[in-house]
Amino acid sequence: MLKRLFLMGLSLSLFSMNGIARDKRVNQIPNGSKFTCGNCHNGMGGPRNAFGLTIQSGYLTEVNANGNVIWGAALAALDSDGDTFSNGVELQDPSGAWTTGSPAPGVFASVTNPGTSTSKPPSAVEDRDGAWLPLRPVLHPNFPNPFNPSTQIRFVLPKDQHVTLKIHDVRGREAIVLVDGKRTAGEHVVLLDASNLASGVYFAVMQTDGFRAVQRMLLVK
Repeated sequence: MLKRLFLMGLSLSLFSMNGIARDKRVNQIPNGSKFTCGNCHNGMGGPRNAFGLTIQSGYLTEVNANGNVIWGAALAALDSDGDTFSNGVELQDPSGAWTTGSPAPGVFASVTNPGTSTSKPPSAVEDRDGAWLPLRPVLHPNFPNPFNPSTQIRFVLPKDQHVTLKIHDVRGREAIVLVDGKRTAGEHVVLLDASNLASGVYFAVMQTDGFRAVQRMLLVK
């Protein structure tokens, strides 16, 4: 009996070392109920997966059992599991605008796991090199946003194609041309230096063959 109690205690200790899943955190990310503890852990309270490690590294209010998840644009813009889809896209909140207690955003059936690279949105295909690419171009929200004076803009192409990425002001006037030429399939990251622009709202406008996407940005100086 004593031996059994000792083994049970040892198992619980090891389980704690691996990081027990905190039920409260399921409701601190958009659509967290889809995968519950599996959003952040491999199994029910096992080692943290890629998304869980990201949260642990700097997106908790406290680095202990009492810490709450800091969901927002910064965490939403990251691609924790490296599958070319940001955490926000996988959780149906690309901009990170959702807040705890608000109605779940997006389409629940389309939610995928941000901590597992094999769980991807249905709009993905595998290319000859084994990389997963979207069926159509994707323009992700810039990060950081708001920004001063620089920010990163990330986009993904399903195939080699000509693409333009331009910055427009609120009146629709072209302010900066970041990309205008052929780019290869896959992910691309472009740095926007807005040192010469005035504070205000701007729009990143991406265009390819038959596709156009716009992301709103805020420059604060």
